[in-house]
Amino acid sequence: MKPRFEIITSSHIGYCFGVKRAMNLVENHLKNKREKLYIIGQIIHNPQAVDKLNRMGAVTVESINQVEDGATLVIRAHGVQPEIISEAKKRGIKLLDATCPFVHRSQLYVKEIGESSFDVIIIGDKEHPEVKGLEGHAKGRSFVVRNVEEARLIKGISKAGIVVQTTFAPEEAKRIIEELKKQIEHISIYDTICQATVARREATLELGRSVDLMIIVGGKNSSNTRRLFKMCMDAGINSRFIERADEIDPSWTEGIKRVGISTGTSTPNWVIAEVIEHLRQIALKEVM
Repeated sequence: MKPRFEIITSSHIGYCFGVKRAMNLVENHLKNKREKLYIIGQIIHNPQAVDKLNRMGAVTVESINQVEDGATLVIRAHGVQPEIISEAKKRGIKLLDATCPFVHRSQLYVKEIGESSFDVIIIGDKEHPEVKGLEGHAKGRSFVVRNVEEARLIKGISKAGIVVQTTFAPEEAKRIIEELKKQIEHISIYDTICQATVARREATLELGRSVDLMIIVGGKNSSNTRRLFKMCMDAGINSRFIERADEIDPSWTEGIKRVGISTGTSTPNWVIAEVIEHLRQIALKEVM
């Protein structure tokens, strides 16, 4: 039987480099060390991946106060505040550093800005763990700006260094920076947006414009996945945002000839495979 529609995947799907590195570090440690491993918060923003690690023996906690002395603590891909690392060392807690190298670079920039007596401006979501970690590395004053409206509220700064959350939308970051330039005389801008994330956005948009339905797959708590979906919706692309294959409604594919799939940077390959297989089964069924 000929499938009712074609399934096309984006050229950039699945784990990004930083997420793959973090997951490999933790999985290898759990397999080889066979000891309790603590993670403050979610190592990456994907529930299925987090559940897998928990089944392997990882323990998710809310703060370092819940970590046993002498145990091993994972520094998640988004990074953490320096005081958490200091507290761990005081208590003899071993560290497994899974910080994304691009996030670590941003942390060094923030530290450098603060040491040069400039104020630090972080463009991003104040509640995102990466941004919270960056704030912790600032030596002087730091401000978090999420949009142009918030940028207009920044007053009384003469010198500032700007870093951007690695997964932030480049277009929005550019608009915010242009607004900040109107108000701050001396600005140093550090290019901290992950280019792999940019390439993923471009590939998603290109694919979305060539299909009848775009399905974005990833954790509902993943900011970069939500941005992919919003970007497609803003571009007028018929799009759906799912976390699991069983969320797909067959009615979405009625009259559809081409279905595109893209994912956030923390979406596991096995989840993608399940989505593709579920769509294949739908494509092979007769239209009722």
